[in-house]
Amino acid sequence: MKKDIETSEDVALLVNTFYYKVQKDDVIGYFFSEVAKVNWDEHLPHMIQFWETVLLGKATFEGWPMRTHLVLSQKEKLKPHHFERWIELWYGIIDEKFEGEIANEAKNRAKIMRDLILFKIDQMEQKQGFIQ
Repeated sequence: MKKDIETSEDVALLVNTFYYKVQKDDVIGYFFSEVAKVNWDEHLPHMIQFWETVLLGKATFEGWPMRTHLVLSQKEKLKPHHFERWIELWYGIIDEKFEGEIANEAKNRAKIMRDLILFKIDQMEQKQGFIQ
């Protein structure tokens, strides 16, 4: 039987396993390697802190991830299918490693983030369309 996401170590396992797959992914991997040019030594601890804050209530994350995604989408458009792939990989890792209330919450939060980021990207593009 799999366990729920309960500790910082569990979050680290989830995040590290997820981003390992993301880096190799044919659909979204290039966003990280070529568009954002992610420094993984810096990014992974930051993402672990983010998900610790979201899932475990630890106030370890500081930042504004929405801005990061909006800036990235101006470099190369983030589209719904990119987020669908992100969700697919995220759910796959969760289902492979964990089960329980917090694991389910990790899925729900990912969907909320996807929807909010896509909404904000759409808003940004509409405003830019009015400006031009």
